[in-house]
Amino acid sequence: MESPLFREGVRNRNREAFIAQLHEAAPLYRDADGFWVVSRFEDARTVLLDHARFSSRAMGGGELRLPLLSDDPPRHSSLRGLLSKAFTPARIAQMRPEITALANDLVAAIDPGREVDVVAALTTPLPVTVIARMMGIPESDGERFKRWSSAITGLMNGPVSPERVQALVELRDYFLRVLSDRRAAPGDDLVSALVRAEEAGVHLSDDDIVGFSVLLLVAGNETTTNLLGSLLYRLAVEPSLYRALRESPELVTRAIEEALRLDSPAQIIMRRASEDSTLAGQNIAKDDMVLVYLGAANRDPTRWDAPELVDTADARERHMAFGFGVHTCIGAPLARLEAEVAMSALLARFEHVDLGQERARRLPSGVLFGFRSLPLVFRI
Repeated sequence: MESPLFREGVRNRNREAFIAQLHEAAPLYRDADGFWVVSRFEDARTVLLDHARFSSRAMGGGELRLPLLSDDPPRHSSLRGLLSKAFTPARIAQMRPEITALANDLVAAIDPGREVDVVAALTTPLPVTVIARMMGIPESDGERFKRWSSAITGLMNGPVSPERVQALVELRDYFLRVLSDRRAAPGDDLVSALVRAEEAGVHLSDDDIVGFSVLLLVAGNETTTNLLGSLLYRLAVEPSLYRALRESPELVTRAIEEALRLDSPAQIIMRRASEDSTLAGQNIAKDDMVLVYLGAANRDPTRWDAPELVDTADARERHMAFGFGVHTCIGAPLARLEAEVAMSALLARFEHVDLGQERARRLPSGVLFGFRSLPLVFRI
């Protein structure tokens, strides 16, 4: 669900100009349909930290409920605990060799000097394969996963097409079969961890487990795909930045953080006011919808100097691209590692990257920010 103001401003106008207008004239703006649009960093952090006043229930509903994303504590805490061991920094670090080998293979398959859609060649197959392995499901289903993932994210933007509904039905049936298999023979994977939820004192229905699996699938690939696409686009249009990263590979992690801040893969988070409250001097009524515009909060000029520029020379203050508080994305360490490994492989092999002749296509979404296709030419 999105605000009509947000839809108009982000899809039909220059995004940077729209963000600047919000910051200057309406940092907390209520549109004609009653949505509050939060664009300042401190206001966004206040909303995301205060789950008592601003509930995640706004992220639920519709055709498919996604547990964790649409839950508040204490249930959220219990659900997050089911998966936390799989996403600890130590566990993610153990995955580095496997992810590095996969990234190297994908980068090696890119022909120097020939135009390639980097979304299809690298930024999609890398995270899709990784999350498929973590979930214990066949990597050969990767193309179907991406199609289903796109259908799910499309549901956030409406209208709901028959094709998206059919994809949703297929996805639900798929994970119900996986669930049945795991109950018969549990393994050391994320779906099996959900099946064993009762052992941790958490009751999950079949629909809960399916919704959880869908969330893992979508979040496990969309974030990294969009992060890498946005970063590579910036490197293609700013050759000096690509050269700087080749000369000083230690700056890659800062470049990733700047890409996250400037082009946050998830642009908005929705909340619903649980009670009458005040924010930034405005009265927000119980049940009002609050749209936390991460893409704007991460460019707040009151927090960063020249927030519209990439700065790898100095470490910027931490952004909110992965959310904030108890709902900070549990897969953030994995997304960062995948982006770092992929960029290291590209920088080691290619001296230059340029935009291709074919036009890049953005995602048709106000919720997610990235590329559907991004033709690039890598040169050695």
